[in-house]
Amino acid sequence: MKVLALNYITFVVVVMSMAGLYSCSTDYMAYDVELKDGIYFASDSLNYQFGMQKGEDFAYDMTVRVLGTPKDHDRVFGVELVADETTAKEGLHYELSKSFIIPANKIIGKISFVLHRYLDPEITQHPFVIKMKLVENDDFRLVMGNECKLEFSDTELPRPRWWSERHFGPYSQMLMMDIYNYYWDLETTHPLLFERIVEEYGRNLEKAYSFPYQQEIAFIKYVITPAYEYYQEHPHPKVDLPDPSTLL
Repeated sequence: MKVLALNYITFVVVVMSMAGLYSCSTDYMAYDVELKDGIYFASDSLNYQFGMQKGEDFAYDMTVRVLGTPKDHDRVFGVELVADETTAKEGLHYELSKSFIIPANKIIGKISFVLHRYLDPEITQHPFVIKMKLVENDDFRLVMGNECKLEFSDTELPRPRWWSERHFGPYSQMLMMDIYNYYWDLETTHPLLFERIVEEYGRNLEKAYSFPYQQEIAFIKYVITPAYEYYQEHPHPKVDLPDPSTLL
């Protein structure tokens, strides 16, 4: 009797397993292959800081992905601004691309922005927000993750200890970025000089407790002078560099 009972249990388990496999198989076979591909944002929240980068306008992309398969032709996806949750103004804080494409044979696309750094001084006081949402169209349906918020700012970095108004004029973050970049250029143009300055003051001048007077002539010649010449040709209200010829 025990053998018969064991055989019966085994039979029932096998039958149930086969039924489960059959059910899964038929479910898969019933999948609607005509269903539109889905589209979603790779992230629902993004943050961007201009930081130590040089420049006034910066390209930035929101990435979108396809839930489905590549196609042999470009596909347009729909997107729109969530106006009541967006604090940035187009033309003042950003420009938005006008085409939104998943390229042929790809499953990734992008929403492209150009972020403006210096058109609104308020950007140094608090972040601005752009919120976008995807919209269903003939090519794509919506799935989870159809909204994305981009927060960006240019919080003013504090005036460094080595800043000298006699040499650089009134402090501004934009000019400080340029001073750093001309200084870092010495690594290529005058590597031995750069190595000597780094040893004494640090790569980011973090060891300089005041203007690096030991290297004043080099700074005036290779850092301040090219910056001054640039802003003579490209004046900016945030920059008032003294004439380096008056410094020695």
